[in-house]
Amino acid sequence: MAKKKKIREDFEIVFKSGNEKEIKKMLDKNPWLLDEVSSQFDETMGIQEQIIAALGVMEDELGNSVPIDEISFCLKVDFGVTKNEEDIREILFAVEKIGLVKKDVNGWGLTSQGGKVCDDFLVKNMKKFDF
Repeated sequence: MAKKKKIREDFEIVFKSGNEKEIKKMLDKNPWLLDEVSSQFDETMGIQEQIIAALGVMEDELGNSVPIDEISFCLKVDFGVTKNEEDIREILFAVEKIGLVKKDVNGWGLTSQGGKVCDDFLVKNMKKFDF
């Protein structure tokens, strides 16, 4: 128990520092931290989670990387959220830094950790949205 507390404290320091490599390294080494980070930031990460979920829905539908306009469309139609593409892009770059999404030449995709965030969000909120 004391070991987890120390890891949490270390992660908080690393997270605040913004050191992306260290954040990813700690999340890879301690996957349970992702659950804690997700629950701690539930309120502040609402739109990030919605974007990650929209990306996951479209990735499943298209079977490939997803362009921003498709993420925007999914947000609007399935989640009832209107966000401009620049805001979506900024959020995707922010969550890319912590290893939840990845960019390639065709668009965006989820990492395995991003897939977990997507699945958790969809399960928690399934009744709220029109799928």
